[in-house]
Amino acid sequence: MIRLVSVATVISIYQKPAGTVDPNDSAQTDLWASRLNVPRERLLEAISEVGTSLAAVRHRLEK
Repeated sequence: MIRLVSVATVISIYQKPAGTVDPNDSAQTDLWASRLNVPRERLLEAISEVGTSLAAVRHRLEK
């Protein structure tokens, strides 16, 4: 069976994640909060402490 999907779906599946998180983009912060399994507020606190680098934010949230 052939399943039709949109181009946006294919791009979102195969697109490499960004190395930074934009704290002013609510869609992006909601996405990363969900992926990192933390509340959005906690993600924003980590960003304010260590900057927008995703690696730094992940490291901060592990503590």
